[in-house]
Amino acid sequence: MSEEMEDQVASEDWRSAIPEDLQNDPTLADIQDVSSLAKGYVHAQRMIGSDKVSLPGQNATQEELDMFYNKLGRPETSEGYEMPKENMPENAPINDEQAKLFFEEAHRIGLNKQQAGALLRWQAERSVSDMESYEKQGEQALQDAEMQMRKEFGSAYDQNIQMARDAAEKFGGEGFMNMLNETGLGNNPELIKTFASISKAIANDEIIGGGGRQGFLMSPSEAVQAIADKKRDPSFMEAYQNKENPTHEQAVKEMGKLYSFAYPQDE
Repeated sequence: MSEEMEDQVASEDWRSAIPEDLQNDPTLADIQDVSSLAKGYVHAQRMIGSDKVSLPGQNATQEELDMFYNKLGRPETSEGYEMPKENMPENAPINDEQAKLFFEEAHRIGLNKQQAGALLRWQAERSVSDMESYEKQGEQALQDAEMQMRKEFGSAYDQNIQMARDAAEKFGGEGFMNMLNETGLGNNPELIKTFASISKAIANDEIIGGGGRQGFLMSPSEAVQAIADKKRDPSFMEAYQNKENPTHEQAVKEMGKLYSFAYPQDE
């Protein structure tokens, strides 16, 4: 019998010693004898080694989960985590207390050091990005509010802003002013208009029934209303339209001033 035939017989003989359902398994196709099978098994065991990690089952106990997490690199306690030393935003809004709480939760859910550090870095970057976005939105809102009020107040813009500020300081005090500045409400057009109106009412004593607006610049909407009031006043319109009226020049000047407030863009 040739050597090649002997090898074939030996290969067939060792397979006859194992169950039939395994004899033709593809994973054994290159195994020529029992010695090769043993070598392959030993090699596989060495590859697995003592660091083999078994996945916990669906009904695993907390102790089994803890053993699994520790095998994957979780520190023994939450104090074993460290703040990332690289690629952390300089202005990240994360203090020691927040980091402590974060690492306690990371330990509870089984994160290893690398995972916890990466997640904390991502959270810091996200917080910085959100703050920058919020600041940009605030700046844009401030610009939009100013544009709206300049359009509505016209030439009375500076006057009304100052009057609103004076009224807020007088009736709200320092604490109220700080609140307006911190929350951004100080730039709210409706709030500014409200305080400006309060300031005018007090300055003219309108609350108790006297005064008027003669001392103030008018916003376009106020001027339009004043023009409408003048046109409904027969005595004023007679002076305005009749050049022979002794107060004609004064009426024309007054109406012209009202129109300059109502339609400043036409000047």
